[in-house]
Amino acid sequence: MSYPRTPYVEPWLDNHFFPLLRDHLDALLPDEPRIFLDRAQPVGVVWPDNIKTALKHSRIMVAVWTPPYFRSHWCIAEWESMLAREQRYARPGTGNQSSLVYPIKYSDGQNFDERAQAIQVKDLSNFGYPLPNFREAIAYIDFYNAVRDVAEDIQARLAAAPEWEPDFPLIDVEPIVQKGPRVRLPRI
Repeated sequence: MSYPRTPYVEPWLDNHFFPLLRDHLDALLPDEPRIFLDRAQPVGVVWPDNIKTALKHSRIMVAVWTPPYFRSHWCIAEWESMLAREQRYARPGTGNQSSLVYPIKYSDGQNFDERAQAIQVKDLSNFGYPLPNFREAIAYIDFYNAVRDVAEDIQARLAAAPEWEPDFPLIDVEPIVQKGPRVRLPRI
């Protein structure tokens, strides 16, 4: 799971999206799903290395896109790592161009990276309520069904994803930091 650390995305993930996605995937997949969240790292690990290892062993990346996603050097490094893997395993002419990145639109869209603006996303922006009481809203039923659709899409993508290889490309965060942010936001 790739997401920006913001005061609205993290509670939304914890309270709503992550538990539903995990439960829906558990109901669909033959094995218990393993979803990496960087906040659930064991005590004592070197967190940057642990994140890189998890990314390298992930078959699909669910990316929660907001403008801060594209200002985060870590998020961009994660995204570009999966894009490099996609490019490496692209099968031209097969008609099967299943992406290894499953983008969730949490908010906005105009201030996304130019490359992201051209990509079809799963738009969950109407359900971006981080507060726990969102579960009591009528709209939660639609959110529940939308996350079930996400799980079904991920199930199909997992079947088409390449098997793990030790030399999967991994874009380090250092070159990303040197390039700076890709999105230029207006000054207010």
